[in-house]
Amino acid sequence: MKQIILYIRQRLSIRLGMLIVVVVTLFFIMLLNFLFYRCKLYIQHAAIDHATQLLDNTAERINGIMNETELVTNYMAVTTTRHLHPDSLLAFTRRTVVENYFLTGFAISMEPYFFPSMGRYFSAYSLRHRGLPASNTTLDSITTVREGPFEYFDALWYKTPHTLGTPCWVDAYDDYNEGTLSSPDILTSYCCPMRDADGRYVGSVTASLTLKWLSGAFASLKPYPNSSAIMLGRDGTYLVHPDTTKLFRQNIFSDADPKAQRDINILGRSMLGGRSGMMRTVVDGQYAYIFYRPLERTGWSLAIVCPESDVFARYNRLLVMAWIIVAVGLMLLMFFCYQTVCHAVQPLRQLDERAKRIADGLFDEPLAPSTRCDSIGRLTNSFIRMQQSLAASVTAVRRCNDDLQQQNDDLARAYQLKLETNRRRSAFVQDMYHEIRTPLNVISGFTQVLSAGLHELPDDDVADFTARMKQSAADIKKLVHGIANTPFQS
Repeated sequence: MKQIILYIRQRLSIRLGMLIVVVVTLFFIMLLNFLFYRCKLYIQHAAIDHATQLLDNTAERINGIMNETELVTNYMAVTTTRHLHPDSLLAFTRRTVVENYFLTGFAISMEPYFFPSMGRYFSAYSLRHRGLPASNTTLDSITTVREGPFEYFDALWYKTPHTLGTPCWVDAYDDYNEGTLSSPDILTSYCCPMRDADGRYVGSVTASLTLKWLSGAFASLKPYPNSSAIMLGRDGTYLVHPDTTKLFRQNIFSDADPKAQRDINILGRSMLGGRSGMMRTVVDGQYAYIFYRPLERTGWSLAIVCPESDVFARYNRLLVMAWIIVAVGLMLLMFFCYQTVCHAVQPLRQLDERAKRIADGLFDEPLAPSTRCDSIGRLTNSFIRMQQSLAASVTAVRRCNDDLQQQNDDLARAYQLKLETNRRRSAFVQDMYHEIRTPLNVISGFTQVLSAGLHELPDDDVADFTARMKQSAADIKKLVHGIANTPFQS
């Protein structure tokens, strides 16, 4: 690792390339983050608009069906009071179901003993048995009967309009009663009270829709592959849910995800309060967007659950593709930057190598002049001129060194010659000293003898001493004359 770091630190091209890539990467990251943030907001708003539009369209479809149901029921409640006869009532219920494909059942139920001959109970009821496919009404069959004796007066669909005195929708209920004609599906009904000419309550007209049929219309609402639809009753009970085991058994508050209990409680209160909106919360362990709106007539609320992964699926794919493209682009950018920088700093590497050679004393290797007009070209040409100046200076210095060396050699030889001359002179002086000392000693000796006893010495001795002294003086004179006539060589 240290070697890699050292190698990178020594390579200017790699460092410049990495610097360029880092700067470009930071710029692109900031730019892409901004673009993706704006893109995510756009997708989020588009998803909200799309889901809200689908929800509104579905609500309008259901409201349209309910409108038709209410119109038919209100009309029959008025018309029936003019033809209060058992056979007519049976015919009315059958014709109403036949002419209105969306109705599952239609009942005209009278007050106790309204027809004395019929006893306490009279309820004309027609029930549609839907064929397959459900959209093909030609495969449906319709059964019309007078309901058997059972206390329908306590049933929700009869008691509610009787109590309120006005038409109303009732919550979903199970239509099963033993021994009677019953729908196997859960029903919801619109109930309208019937009154005679005097305004007395004489019975009710009930038009029924199956939640299964409504769920089919509602469940087709899938803006995304994994989205689902739910419908809540007045108390928050699930009337429509992708998990059928929760229908009529659980409500939105008891089924809340522990991670989003608070959000679900807020959502449930908002839906049951008849409000519209959108909330992001945890559903089945993952974040989802829930779009909801009320069905005003019924007190129910519709909602679409769209997993966040579905909402942003294309965004996430785009994000992955974008990062892959960015990564590949940065790698290519790094490669081209490296090649470009290598080409740009190639003269610098040549200058570095030449500087090392100059440091090793090689000044004379030629370097081709650069034709570039930028700073590197000017630096290269300046380096060439510097090298030429250094080469000329070094040549001059070497020449001076050679001259100085020659002078030093001459001085050394002269010094050695001087030493030899001094040695010879010393030797010559020593020789002269020995040569002169002997005659001088003779003269000195005889002079002392003569001085001590000149009158006592015989004339022959004096003459001999004098002759010897003369001879010694002559020898000294001769020696001095020889020294004076000998040329001196230094």
